[in-house]
Amino acid sequence: MCSRGVWQLRSLLVEFCQSSGSSAGVRDYAQRFLVPFAEANPQIQIALSRRANRHPRVTGWYSNDRPKTLSLINLSAEQVVERIQFLRDARPVGLKKNSKAFRTTPSIQGEWEMGQKLEQPHRTIRC
Repeated sequence: MCSRGVWQLRSLLVEFCQSSGSSAGVRDYAQRFLVPFAEANPQIQIALSRRANRHPRVTGWYSNDRPKTLSLINLSAEQVVERIQFLRDARPVGLKKNSKAFRTTPSIQGEWEMGQKLEQPHRTIRC
């Protein structure tokens, strides 16, 4: 994802086995979809790695140097495209919401409900 004009995903590492059945979709992805993806995203460094007798996975490193790893076991080439697009569009792992909750403790007066009427002797107290 692009945050203030800076792409967050820096590099991808796609690991797969050359002969395993669980890596068939990743091998098909590498033949058909990898080059167009790399040409469309020149800001991402992409590497392929063969791992003998291991399940396939993809790891993405973001601008804050924190990796995010996804499994690619028994996925088709189209599903691998979706997973890699997800990593490209995702935010880094360490981002958190800055705003706090509006209220952390319950109100002394109780919860307000729609249509609730105030009692007649209602006064405003000023300090």
